[in-house]
Amino acid sequence: MSIDRLPPVGHVGVVVADMDRALEEIRQIFGIDGAGKVYDFTPMNVWAWGEKIPGCQIRIAMLDWSDSLKLEVLQPVFGEIEHKRFVDEVGGGMHHTAYYVKDYPAYRDFIVGQGGEIIFESETEDEKGYRRCCYARMPGTQMIVEVLEKAWLRN
Repeated sequence: MSIDRLPPVGHVGVVVADMDRALEEIRQIFGIDGAGKVYDFTPMNVWAWGEKIPGCQIRIAMLDWSDSLKLEVLQPVFGEIEHKRFVDEVGGGMHHTAYYVKDYPAYRDFIVGQGGEIIFESETEDEKGYRRCCYARMPGTQMIVEVLEKAWLRN
């Protein structure tokens, strides 16, 4: 499969230090209710800046921002990962744009081929199925791009 650009944006990720406080602010500002939508994400395997690390956990709330765009709110719980660095150094905020893809290896290769530096990568399998994702910092804009595959069931 030849890849020449990313598909439409699937979600925008915001990293926060306090999930409850952030969800209350989002409810007040945007009218989006995140109550009951928070879950703990603990990938099976995780890499940070190219090195496999013992693990991490991130609290996540995936909210419908519009009919076609989701807002992902992430709070790092543990692990020396990009999300923790972002909260510690920047204080949190708009973090990445995410693209859902069918051919994860091809899109990962595409962003690396465009000069993207992989800063976070995970692999997990749970009740949703098996899936992989990576975040890459792009060299010119310094934007962080997430490429993730839709969950699928392995035998």
